[in-house]
Amino acid sequence: MKRTQLYIEDDVFKALEDISHKQMVSISELVRKAIRKVYIGKKPADADIILKKAAGIWKDRKDMLSTDEYVRQMRRDTRRERVGIK
Repeated sequence: MKRTQLYIEDDVFKALEDISHKQMVSISELVRKAIRKVYIGKKPADADIILKKAAGIWKDRKDMLSTDEYVRQMRRDTRRERVGIK
C-alpha cells in the first residue's frame, strides 16, 4: 500500500469525520472505498453489459437520419469545398 496526502475542503473533511465516527472506520478507509467504487469498481464485464443494453436505443427515433444518409450528407456538403469548387 502506498501513502499519499490530499488537500480537501473543510466541509468535506467534517463530513468524512462524521461518517468515520458513525461507521467506526478511518477517514483513509472511507477515501479508499470511495476511490475503488468510483474509479476502479467498474469491471470490463460491466462495460460489455452497458454496451449491450445501449444497442438499439435510438432505433425508433424518427428525427434522425440513418447512418448511411448521415454520412452521405456530410460528404456531399463539403465535397465541393474540399476540391476547391464554390
